[in-house]
Amino acid sequence: MPRSGKYFISPRELRLGWIGLYLATLALQIPCAAARAFLSYPPIWVVLKLTHLTTTPARPLSLAMGYGPLAISLLTLIAPFGGWWWQQREGGRAPSEREQLIYDDALARLRSHHPRLREPRAWFVLDSETENAAAYADTLMLTRGLLDSGYLEALLGHELGHLNSSDARLTAALCRLNVPPREHNNRLLNKILYLWSGNLGMWPLRGTWATYWRGREHHADRYAANLGQSEALSAFLDEHVHQDYPVPWVWLTEHDHPPTEHRLDRLARLAHHSA
Repeated sequence: MPRSGKYFISPRELRLGWIGLYLATLALQIPCAAARAFLSYPPIWVVLKLTHLTTTPARPLSLAMGYGPLAISLLTLIAPFGGWWWQQREGGRAPSEREQLIYDDALARLRSHHPRLREPRAWFVLDSETENAAAYADTLMLTRGLLDSGYLEALLGHELGHLNSSDARLTAALCRLNVPPREHNNRLLNKILYLWSGNLGMWPLRGTWATYWRGREHHADRYAANLGQSEALSAFLDEHVHQDYPVPWVWLTEHDHPPTEHRLDRLARLAHHSA
């Protein structure tokens, strides 16, 4: 298992593009944090009063509730954490001995192309027949269907592209700018929660972030290709991933995956250049 220090942010992960976008998003979150602190104060004060405790902590507690997510998000950029919480939220489980052997074998073959790749600090299995994988903070999720398929190395290589860059930590940091509850059936309450949760602060840059993430998908594909997985990843995309449908005004939407045909084109060019 990799040491914790391997997941502290390094200078090679720093890029002006994502740093600028993150700081702009953080600035937009400040009014949401202020509103969250303001809305938190009355119920905290009432609870303290009803329990016959001093109301002095009401203000610092409301400020912590308001601005705490911003501080946690910044901390996540430096040292990503929270994989265990993600696993519980998704309903994941620890791998069996058989699954661990399958994973170790696939990782060893990928490592033969890049001995210094950074493996996830932890990984878990999602009991789903679909063939899927995802990376978050320092943690990897693999579905049971993927482990039993012929595409494990290809998708593992792709997700390692996210884990060996700023992508996985940035995903976690952005998620932690938002707090629950994020949705409610009541229309009026929805508007309040849109501000409370921080979703309002994410909205203005949603299209810019989606453009950024589409580029990062190409980067992860290239990382997998450099691990010898261009042909297998192309086969998986061609068979299982269908992103080729109309998305009007795509640059204004949250559509964060590029068209499959564009991904196949780039993988074909990478395979040609490496031949």
